[in-house]
Formats: sequence, structure tokens, C-alpha cells
Amino acid sequence: MEYSRNKSAEYDCAGVQVVVATVAFGMGIDKPDVRFVIHHTISKSIENYYQESGRAGRDDLPADCIVYFGFPDVFRISTMVVMENVGHQKLLQMVAYCQNVDRCRRSLMAVHFDEVWDDEGCNQMCDTCCNAKGYASVDITQHARQVVLIVEQAGSMDEKVTPLKLVETWMGRGPAKLRKMIQTTTLSRLQAEAVIISLLLQGYLREDYSFTPYATYFYVKLGRKAPLLKKETHTINMNMWKAGDGPSAKNRKKSSKIRQTEENTRPSQVKAGSGKGKSKEGKRSVQSSGDSHVSKKVKTELS
Repeated sequence: MEYSRNKSAEYDCAGVQVVVATVAFGMGIDKPDVRFVIHHTISKSIENYYQESGRAGRDDLPADCIVYFGFPDVFRISTMVVMENVGHQKLLQMVAYCQNVDRCRRSLMAVHFDEVWDDEGCNQMCDTCCNAKGYASVDITQHARQVVLIVEQAGSMDEKVTPLKLVETWMGRGPAKLRKMIQTTTLSRLQAEAVIISLLLQGYLREDYSFTPYATYFYVKLGRKAPLLKKETHTINMNMWKAGDGPSAKNRKKSSKIRQTEENTRPSQVKAGSGKGKSKEGKRSVQSSGDSHVSKKVKTELS
């Protein structure tokens, strides 16, 4: 405790430029000129993220908020909030916020807090507004059917499928018995992961938990909307960054080297900046300013 208090005092007096700390420690910082807040993983909810990123840029000068976001983070954190009343619902809202590539992030934040925001007021301070033409609407119907087929086959074999096993199987690296009748995807790993997350958010897949005295495990099962894919007329579209476009597209490979998740998947970065300045490039990141919901600058790089 004494060490923590000393470090906090040094930081407040500008003797320390960077502090690596828990969320609890960070929330105790009351310093107007914090220039960046970096999350090592996504927050459990948009409300939490808003409060945590709000430590930066309280002096109305440029500041950045960066959230490192990887495929396994969703499921790891989900096992932490599953017992909370609306914990899983709030987590999915945060994931959807990070996955967004087409709507102004400041607008999304405003809507979440029941406020009104005009996208033109963003002044290209968020990544989606800066890259308004950098995404394309992609028909992922056939991809979704392949993913659902893998989960169906696993269920018929009374075998549980983890998110990692699902991705590996779809990419032709999983167990041979699950790859029967499956066409190996042509998508990159990041795109494949994004599709699976999208299917989870839309209800084509759902979570299933297994509890032990020592850990909680996350498995994937068919969601309530999965039967719709049996209809030939049913289609699913998803907005994706175009190849080479989107925030920090050139830095994606570098980003993956900075943080490797425990399941060896490449993380994306969500980057948010606060104040009046522009946010820097990087992995998926989200930028925010001050304490006002609509004054947040958000910059997110997605696969």
C-alpha cells in the first residue's frame, strides 16, 4: 500500500510519466493532463469504459485512449461476468461498440447514454468518420452456414466446441472429424474471428458455460437464429474494412507482435482520443475526452 501511495504521488507530481496499474488504481487518478489511457483488454461494459477512458484529456488538450482487443478476450471476460445480472449483455454491447466500422463512435456513445448527437459534429475525430469509405458491406451468409455446420456436427458427436477450436476447424486446422463436409474458409484469421463474433452478437451462435470448482469454460452452441440459415432466401451482411483501409491498417502486423493472447490469436486495437487533437494510429483503439459522453473521440481499428 505504501509503495502504491508513493507511486501515485510521484505520478501526480509528474515525476513518473507512465503508470502500469489495475483499473481500481487508475480510477483513483485525478489528474487533468493525462495524455493517454491504454487498456490491455476490453472493458466489461461501455459504462466502465467511459469512466476509465475519462481519466484522459480533462484539460481539453489532445489525449489518446487505446483498448487492445483480441478474439479470446470476449470469451475470457464473458466467463468473469456470467454470474452478474446483466453482465453478459453489457459485455456484448462493448464488443459491438468495438466491432463497429461504419457509425460515428461519438454518436454510438451518445445513443448508449440516451443523448442526441449529430455526426457532423464529430469533425472527423473518430476512426469511422475519418475512414467513411474504408469499409464495404459483405455477404457472409455462406460463411455463416459453414460455421453453423461445424457446430452442428460437433453437437451430433456430443462434442463441445470452444471458440478457438471453431476458428481452427473452419480454417482447416481442427480435428479431421469436424472438417467433414466443411469448406476451408478463404478469409484471413482476423476476418474469420470477426465473422464468428458477429454471428454471436446477432444470435446465430450462443454461449454455453461449463463450471468447475477451479474455472469457468466457454463453449459455442447454435443460437436461436441459426435455423434461419436453412432458408435459401435468408442472407446476412456484415460491414468490414476493405483490404488496406481502416485505421492503422499498416500497423496491424506490428500490433500483433505487441500483445499475443494466451490462445495465440492476433489482437486488434481500439483507440480513443480525448480533447481536441487527433488520435494516433495503432491497433483497435477508442479515444475519449473529458467527462462528457458526446465529447469522446473514438478511433478503432478492426479486422
